[in-house]
This record gives sequence, structure tokens and C-alpha cells, in this order.
Amino acid sequence: MASTITATGPLLPTVTGQYNSQPPITQIIPIFRATFSLLRTFLSQALRVVIALATPLLIFVPLISRLLAPVIFVCNIVLNAAVYTPYAIISNIAAALYPLYMFCGVACIFGAVLGILGRSLVTLSNNVIAPESPKAELLHAELSTRPRKRRRRSSLTGDS
Repeated sequence: MASTITATGPLLPTVTGQYNSQPPITQIIPIFRATFSLLRTFLSQALRVVIALATPLLIFVPLISRLLAPVIFVCNIVLNAAVYTPYAIISNIAAALYPLYMFCGVACIFGAVLGILGRSLVTLSNNVIAPESPKAELLHAELSTRPRKRRRRSSLTGDS
């Protein structure tokens, strides 16, 4: 029994709604606006509550600062002696020696570049004037692979 299937509609899916020409980001922007507005409102109300609760505690600030004044004064003296004064001395010395530092740095860099260029030019001129022959390279290789004989050392007592 042979059966045939006939298609009554189109084979490709069709779009039933209108095509939206706006990019997806424009649909997300109102959500972000509402979220940030709600977050701003919440944070401003939370800040008002914290300020309302902390205001009575401001009465104790002068009392605490008067009690801690000797400790703060000693810490200030120690900090000046141990940190600020040495830092000022070192920074002034570094500022005074900066030209010398730059001169020595440039001289070292220039000397290194001049040495490298000089070595390269000498090697180049040696290869141009007197290139080594392949026989000389074989002779050098032969000399370096030949085993060396050890000389007998004489003893300090003279018994040989």
C-alpha cells in the first residue's frame, strides 16, 4: 500500500508578528533605570537612618578626643621622627643627585652601545680582510678534540 504525503502549507517557518527594528539594548535600558532608581532610593533612606542613629553619639567625640590627645601627640612625634624626616632627607638628596645619576646612566648606556658596535665592526673587518679558510677550521677542530697528555708533577720532597 503506497501512501503519499502532501504538504498543504509552506515548509519554512513564517513570522506571525511584526519585526522589531529596535536593538535589544533599548529594551533593557528601562529595566536598568528602574533598578538604579530603586537602589538610589533605598541607599538614601538607609543613609538617613544611619545619620539619625549616629547623631546622639557625636556628643562623645570631644570627650574621646580629649582623652586620646596625649597618645595622638606622641604618635605624631614618633611619626615625624621615624617617617617624615627621613623621607624628606632622602627625597632632597635624590633630587640633588638626579643630574649625576642621569649623566652616569647615559654614559653607561652609550659605552655599552659603543662597545657592541666596535666589536661588531672589528669582527666584520677581520672577516673581510682575512677570512678563515675551511682548512683552518678543521685544524682548530682537530686540535680541540685531540687528547692532551698530563705532565707528571714533581713532589715537594724531591723523591722522584
